[in-house]
Amino acid sequence: MMTRSGPILVMASMMALAVVGCGNPTTQGDYGALAGVVSSSAGPVAGAQVCVAVVDCATSAADGTYKITTVPGDPTGVMETVTVSATGYQPFSTQVHIASGQQTPLNITLVHV
Repeated sequence: MMTRSGPILVMASMMALAVVGCGNPTTQGDYGALAGVVSSSAGPVAGAQVCVAVVDCATSAADGTYKITTVPGDPTGVMETVTVSATGYQPFSTQVHIASGQQTPLNITLVHV
């Protein structure tokens, strides 16, 4: 038996899902990837935290490699802020364009503190 609030609750839930989905990529082609190597003058940096602002983060492997595949592709001219931090190194930040359906390379060299 459906109560009077049942249809309203279902409709509110559907509206919330529609709003949350607005502007978010819905197909694989709407996403881009960011990948590269985090290193320093001494070699690869393992355990560095590489983050695309408000999207996702990855931790670099023993060989310094990282990959973030959940980046919504940006329209031309839109840049994502990428930050990198690792113990014993100065924080690093840059901006990069990430296109839908493509992997954007970004190799990062950190400086010891």
